[in-house]
Amino acid sequence: MTPPPVIVRPERLARQQRALQRAATLLAWSAYAWLWVPLVTLGAWVLGLQAGWDRLYLQRNAVDPFILAALPIIALLCGLLLIGWAEYNRARFADADRRLRRSDVADAAVRERLQAPAQVMHTLRRHRVVTVRMDEQARPVKAWRTPRGP
Repeated sequence: MTPPPVIVRPERLARQQRALQRAATLLAWSAYAWLWVPLVTLGAWVLGLQAGWDRLYLQRNAVDPFILAALPIIALLCGLLLIGWAEYNRARFADADRRLRRSDVADAAVRERLQAPAQVMHTLRRHRVVTVRMDEQARPVKAWRTPRGP
């Protein structure tokens, strides 16, 4: 005798049979989830959630008074340390002007180092943003001013 075929059209089942299948499915998934509870508990314990739960809820929201007194003092000390460091750096670098223009490089040094023609050196000296075309030996051949963006 062959087993009955599997029903693939649940809408043809009676309402009681569908409810029974749904209840059985819910029971199976609940049992499966129940099997994971020890592993989830272990993970929570490792992460310290168990200790937090015990501290906050089982001891009726008991909070250490030392922490309540220490946190504002620690925050104040951090603020004072930050302000002190900023003032130290302001006093240390008050007279240093780092925006001084660098000294110009002589044309002979550019020519020797880059092996560049006079037109390239002239363009490099006059403009801040320059596009340079190089030859096969990576020597500058041509330079032109690149227009700045908006």
